Amino acid sequence: MTRRYDLQVHTDASPCSSASPDRVAAAAADAGLDGIAVTDHDTLANVDAVRDAAPDDLDVVPAVEVTTTEGHLLALDVAEAPPQTDPLTVVDHVHEQGGVAVLSHPFDTLRQYYETDLDALADAVDGVEAVNSRCVRSRFNERAAAFAAAHDLAVTGGSDAHFPMEVGRAYTSVEGDGALADAVRDGCVRPSGRGRYLTGHVATKFHQFRTATSRAVTSLTSGGFLRR
Repeated sequence: MTRRYDLQVHTDASPCSSASPDRVAAAAADAGLDGIAVTDHDTLANVDAVRDAAPDDLDVVPAVEVTTTEGHLLALDVAEAPPQTDPLTVVDHVHEQGGVAVLSHPFDTLRQYYETDLDALADAVDGVEAVNSRCVRSRFNERAAAFAAAHDLAVTGGSDAHFPMEVGRAYTSVEGDGALADAVRDGCVRPSGRGRYLTGHVATKFHQFRTATSRAVTSLTSGGFLRR
């Protein structure tokens, strides 16, 4: 039995996303996925909302994309958001909760990435995201895959979706019918899908600009600067 999970999906609980929980759940169902990890930046705020909106046969994994002092890290199957601190401490917090720690787009130098204590990090984490749809240069994903192979780590895939149409562009094939966390720990996963999705980054920048502009106008209006 093989199941398909998109292990990096954002909702509008992340400042870079405009995807509401119900639209994320609908997009995952339309993509034919068996499950998704809701990985908002440093928060679990919308996990329950996505689960409530999802069909019964869609597994919604509580997760966080943690901002560490270097790169980002996926904390999968956790109940609390780990602290935003050094990577090894973050991994410890994930494991204390019984979750699994996966390096998120670890060598994408156009975003936050890892460059120090790599051997120690490899010894600590459970897996590496080797297919991320938002890595615009193929070598970023290729280096992640090579790093995982060199350290005998599980490899995962995720769309890094910020908008509903991105959900499922990349995903993780999970072998067996056991828990996702166990499958990652046992290496019974493999990444699939497409990378080099530049359009998504453009859409994200536009969303962030529009949000910042709206906030600025609201601030000026509430402060009376635009009143007559």
